[in-house]
Amino acid sequence: MVDLVALTLRYLHIAFGIAWIGGLAYGVGVLRLALPRADPPASQGVLRHLIPIAIRYIPFAAVMTILFGAVLYLYMGVFDPTILLGSIWGLLLLSSLLLALGTFAYGTVWGIGSAKKFLTHLEEEACDHRDVVVGLQRRFNRVQIGALVLGLIIIGIMVYVGQAF
Repeated sequence: MVDLVALTLRYLHIAFGIAWIGGLAYGVGVLRLALPRADPPASQGVLRHLIPIAIRYIPFAAVMTILFGAVLYLYMGVFDPTILLGSIWGLLLLSSLLLALGTFAYGTVWGIGSAKKFLTHLEEEACDHRDVVVGLQRRFNRVQIGALVLGLIIIGIMVYVGQAF
């Protein structure tokens, strides 16, 4: 018989994971390439509207991914530390959880911090410190790429665990 709790937790974990990593992939693969091709006023207008949404959407999806993943991990391990810490399966999933928490912290501190500072410069009438803005934009881009790579590594571990165990 189907374990509806495990199925629901797994579904929510995967759905929010897709939202989290998919949001990063969209930012890296589409927006980073498309916005520089637009004229500056159009690009700035898009970013003024997009950044406030992205800095709420992506962290929310990340928190929900981690939350449902942690609950699923505990549920599947029957809340037994010997199963969770005494098996390759449990240790791999635990390492994925820790990597996800690290990725979330990295994205929150550096990515969202840079995005908020960048947004304040976009709101200025005449920004006369272009070098600061370019630096913030570069840091934000690097954080997005780094978080995406870490997210793909986490997905790789999860796929391996799902196939091997």
